[in-house]
Amino acid sequence: MSSPAHAIYSSTFSLSLQGHEFQPQYDVQLIFNETARSRLLCAAACSQNPSCRTFDYDSSSHRCRLFEADLTNGAIIATGSQTSIVGCVILSASLYASMYNQSCSACQKNRYQTCSSTTNTCQCPGNSYWNGSMCPLQLFETAACSQIDACRSDLNLSCNINSYGGFTQCLTGQVFTNSTGTVYAVWNTTAGSDSNLASSGTGIGKYYPGEVPDNIFDRNTSTKYTNFGNCNITGIVSPTCAQDTGFYLTLQRGASLLVAFRFATANSYPQRDPLMITIEGSNSNSTELTRGSSWTLLYNGSSGISTNQSRLTYGSIQLLPKTSAWYASYRFLVNLAMNKGLPISAIQYSEVELFGH
Repeated sequence: MSSPAHAIYSSTFSLSLQGHEFQPQYDVQLIFNETARSRLLCAAACSQNPSCRTFDYDSSSHRCRLFEADLTNGAIIATGSQTSIVGCVILSASLYASMYNQSCSACQKNRYQTCSSTTNTCQCPGNSYWNGSMCPLQLFETAACSQIDACRSDLNLSCNINSYGGFTQCLTGQVFTNSTGTVYAVWNTTAGSDSNLASSGTGIGKYYPGEVPDNIFDRNTSTKYTNFGNCNITGIVSPTCAQDTGFYLTLQRGASLLVAFRFATANSYPQRDPLMITIEGSNSNSTELTRGSSWTLLYNGSSGISTNQSRLTYGSIQLLPKTSAWYASYRFLVNLAMNKGLPISAIQYSEVELFGH
């Protein structure tokens, strides 16, 4: 089906035999349908578009189509026109390994990775994900998946995690953070105790104005939530400032089974990252959620953020102990920060993602 690979600009293509066209699995994968004077120009258009993985060209009609698809989610099929041909971008780990997560200078004018304005590092282009060696295309609904970001997030898909902690398939509604309700900041609160609500400000028992708890569910790592706990911005610092701070929320979707979660770091001060946390669940009404007796302890362990983790990145996914209990509200509290006993003035993190059913 393929002839020897042809190098065109910064891409290498494998060409089909004449008399074939590309059939994507979904219409949304067609990103360009115009005319081009030659196959070379059609291939060049694909090479210059980071989203393009496949093109087909008919030299009789001059039709040039570009697809955000490859042979994992599309097919090369026979067509009535003997002047139609398909070109597929040839990808290998060597195209990615030297650039991924490096400074943006490493991927300037490169089609395989793009500069993230959030982290200022080379990352996978849109609708693709890092699998540890390269950037394959994200998957569509019901496709088998093996990591949380392998599915089309723009279509509200994520890789389902079953009650045993295993990844299964791409489904909608697995990330609770798409539909959270009001998020309440707390301080001086431990698992099982009454919640002490924090408010906006720069003193003890406050969260920094603009760095509000709602930020951790906006799917944007460039924003963050900063809680001063028992310290303040003007000079009170302590090794325990971050302890016993956090938040609680009631899910708009109603009672849900929380299976896993992950935290993302903020833009600065690694010593302010959360290290150890607790998670509790409750089905009490909103007026009872400040009472410690309304909460049931579900998790006591690592936040998933590692020592010296890069800024604005997610920690590892942490699984909750297997449970069959569904809760409408969840409370997250930080027990320990990454400060190693050194004084800090606050705790901060940019995102929290909740996964389940």
